[in-house]
Amino acid sequence: MTINFAPCFCCSDRPFNLCCEPILQDHAKATVPEVLMRSRYTAYVLKNETYLLATWAPSTRPGPLLLEESTTKWLGLEIIASTEVVPESDTGEVEFKARFIEGDQLCTMHEKSRFIRHSGLWYYLDGTCDIDKQKVARNGHCPCGSGKKFKRCCLQITS
Repeated sequence: MTINFAPCFCCSDRPFNLCCEPILQDHAKATVPEVLMRSRYTAYVLKNETYLLATWAPSTRPGPLLLEESTTKWLGLEIIASTEVVPESDTGEVEFKARFIEGDQLCTMHEKSRFIRHSGLWYYLDGTCDIDKQKVARNGHCPCGSGKKFKRCCLQITS
C-alpha cells in the first residue's frame, strides 16, 4: 500500500511513505526499538497482523490476533520515553500512550514496552499496560476530531 505524502499513522509528523511504510515492507529497517514501536502501532491501524506477529519475539508471540474482526479505531500515538540504544545493546524500552475508540469507549493505553534484538533484528518482547476507558456521549463531539457528533461518526464504525 502506498499513501504518498499522507501523514504517517504513528504521529511522527513525517509522511507515511518516508516513515513506517518502508519498515512495514522490511523489518530490518527498524534500527531502534522506537522505530519498531511506531511501525507496530501503524500495523495495528492498518490491521497488518502478519507484520505484528513477525515482529513479536517468538518466546512471547501470541496466536492469531484476529485484527480483521476488530472494530477498534486508532486515534493517535504519543511516545513518552525511549531508551537510547548503543550498538552492543540487545534490549530497549519504549513508553507510549495510544488513544483509540472501542465501542462507545474512548480508551488511552499507557504501556512500557520491552524489546530485544536477535540476529540484528528488533522484536517486541512484552509490556506493562494500563488502559483508561471513558464512555463517550452519543451526542457529544467525536474524539477523532472530525467535528461530527459521535453517533454520526466513529460510533457507527465501531458498532
